[in-house]
Amino acid sequence: MKNFTKIILLATILPFAQKSAAQCLPYYTPNTGWTQSEYYKIIDIDAETLTNTSLPLHDKSDGTATSATFGTGSFNTPVMTTTDGITYTPTSVMWPVNYYMACIAPTFYNSAYTKVVVNGASASGTALNCTLNNNTVVISPIWDKKGFIELSRLASEVASTPPSRHGYVELNDLPQVERIQWSFSATSYKRGVKCDIKYGSGEWQPLRWEASNNNSYATFAEQGYQFEEMIGKQDDVTSKISVRFRIWDGDSIHINQTSITEANPTGTTFTTSNTPLAQQQVVRIHQIKVFSGVIPTQAPSAVASLQANSIKIFLSGKNIILSEDAAVELYSIEGKKVFKGFTKQVDVSGLSRGIYIIRATDTDGRIQNKKIMI
Repeated sequence: MKNFTKIILLATILPFAQKSAAQCLPYYTPNTGWTQSEYYKIIDIDAETLTNTSLPLHDKSDGTATSATFGTGSFNTPVMTTTDGITYTPTSVMWPVNYYMACIAPTFYNSAYTKVVVNGASASGTALNCTLNNNTVVISPIWDKKGFIELSRLASEVASTPPSRHGYVELNDLPQVERIQWSFSATSYKRGVKCDIKYGSGEWQPLRWEASNNNSYATFAEQGYQFEEMIGKQDDVTSKISVRFRIWDGDSIHINQTSITEANPTGTTFTTSNTPLAQQQVVRIHQIKVFSGVIPTQAPSAVASLQANSIKIFLSGKNIILSEDAAVELYSIEGKKVFKGFTKQVDVSGLSRGIYIIRATDTDGRIQNKKIMI
């Protein structure tokens, strides 16, 4: 649906609502949908039509409930090609999609549609005029779209001990990416999601982080959002990027976001710590589309891609820096434990000079050991 059409529909609907769009605008992330790309749509994943995967099926009766069954592994999706830029057909090149603690629900609608249309119930956020997840205040492009991959929100199996059971979906080493389009939903309003990007063999960086439990961000998560990320690497023949969609687990390393609510329009600082070992909120990925300046003729190895995500550890000044949050233990060369915690930075200014051994366990349970000279 074009933006102009959505504006007309919104203008038609909102006179019957209790607040105008102008009054509601500060309180949500816009749901403007996708624009058209002139480049090749090389990846087109739609959970409604996704077949021949190793993903376990969602084990509840509809999209209002959270699954208790998840799996870990990879599946392949075909690289697409076109001769006219309109009709796409799959090639024989199969791109690996890695997933951790995920399941698939190809026939389920999003939670809000299931509540309102299927069950005749109310969607979440009905107490606030600007947070109705019934597709009236803001039109969702995936309101009546079937199919999603659900990511586990579970806490670690042993309290506060890795590995994390937060799910993710990941595509690696995509060449010359011009843009990425994706859609997500949750089981209630104000639920967040994290989308990360990695350039080449660099570190994961935030691409789009929508905060949970915050009126001014993913307010309409229950009815679903379509997001479009402009990458702009279509002409760079050396460019490869990886993208990962995962559970919102807080924000202490990216930015301190500002919470804006109807009761507090000036906002307060949003500083939730990263807690990947605690139970969080559900994330559901409905579609993933990747546009590129080239149609790949080779795909990377899924196993190699998973192995590439090891923790990087280095000394910077008086701090040991890790590339991601991990369960860290630091030992002297004599074997005495001098630090233990879940962090990505260890202050060693108070330690004596010498050789230390750091043991870091990431949230997927992978262990990295390294000697550090202080």
